[in-house]
Amino acid sequence: MNLWAIAVFEFQRYFKWKQEIISLGLMLLSLVLMSTWPLLKTWLDNDYKVALISNAASPSISGFQISQLPPDLADTALSGVGEVWDLVVQVKDNTLLITAESSASWQDKITPQLQDWLQKQRIAQLPLTAEQKTIVNTLPEAQLIFLKKDSAKQNKEQQMVSGGLLILLVIGVFSGFGFMFTAITTEKQQRVTEQLLTLISTREWIDGKILGISLFCLKSMLTTGLFLYLMVQAVSLAKGKGMFLLPITAWELASAVLFVSLGLLLINSFMAGFAATIDDPNHSSRSLVMFLPTVPLGVVFSAMDNAEGSLMHILSLFPLTSFAAMPMRMASVSVPWWEWLVSLLLLLACLFWLKSAASRVFELGIRMYGKEPEWSLLLKTFLFARVKE
Repeated sequence: MNLWAIAVFEFQRYFKWKQEIISLGLMLLSLVLMSTWPLLKTWLDNDYKVALISNAASPSISGFQISQLPPDLADTALSGVGEVWDLVVQVKDNTLLITAESSASWQDKITPQLQDWLQKQRIAQLPLTAEQKTIVNTLPEAQLIFLKKDSAKQNKEQQMVSGGLLILLVIGVFSGFGFMFTAITTEKQQRVTEQLLTLISTREWIDGKILGISLFCLKSMLTTGLFLYLMVQAVSLAKGKGMFLLPITAWELASAVLFVSLGLLLINSFMAGFAATIDDPNHSSRSLVMFLPTVPLGVVFSAMDNAEGSLMHILSLFPLTSFAAMPMRMASVSVPWWEWLVSLLLLLACLFWLKSAASRVFELGIRMYGKEPEWSLLLKTFLFARVKE
């Protein structure tokens, strides 16, 4: 079957076994390094030595060895900066004087904590009662009460999954843009169209190209998703929290793969049709139009912080955004089965229509050399004209 042969060709055009094996090897190496890094960092890091010239009790700051010295040893401590001490801290007129040999990034960590320490010392010197000092030093409590147990933790994990899915969609969309744009414009410039059209129809050509590149984009998303999951797993293990389990069910995961796959077919259909109308990719201003498929992702991103809101509800049903919005919404809230079904049917209908329209535009553009079709002809072909078999 010509369609499947083209799809396999387009997939294998970018899929390289050696590259995939190397990528998996790097993932496993990253997992090992991420798991052992905290231990290695603790072993390699040395605490910075700080001389605190003050009679007040010194603070305890992680990563710093703070030694308290009396004021009469200030000059001695300052003479040892860079050799004995990494920092010398003095308090003069309620001001912190921090002396170091040279500027370093680690100084930004200790400075605010020393400021907090000095502020507490100043508060302690005020003519306040013990109760008043306690009130000043203590922030008011705020308690959030959730009727569902572990809902806060679950909500945080769901937001992380939604953010990760959006990142994977961006990778899939831009991969499709690059591969589809390069493949079609290169074939057109190399004038291989005439030979291909003697063997296959334009519909088989575009369908196979869309399917093959979409499969490769999906593969790229799954590979990247596995890498991100291993990274999160490594961080969880390094912190001693055990294995991290995705807060989604098998049904939600399968639904996400279904919607994302259809979304990739939808986007790549648009890209395939429009890329065929570009004659010279180096000088054509139409290349910018191919970035339009990123607009739905931007809209979904703006609404993903409120999965229960009306906007996300609409986006999960609208076919041009549902491939991204519905999986994110399902990861956060319970979606009625009929809404899921309506969203899927609308997405399939939109995909069928857009693929048909893209096929007409593809046939119009792929046969044209030396010029690009007028916008009016392009719009007419996209909306109305039928492909002549």
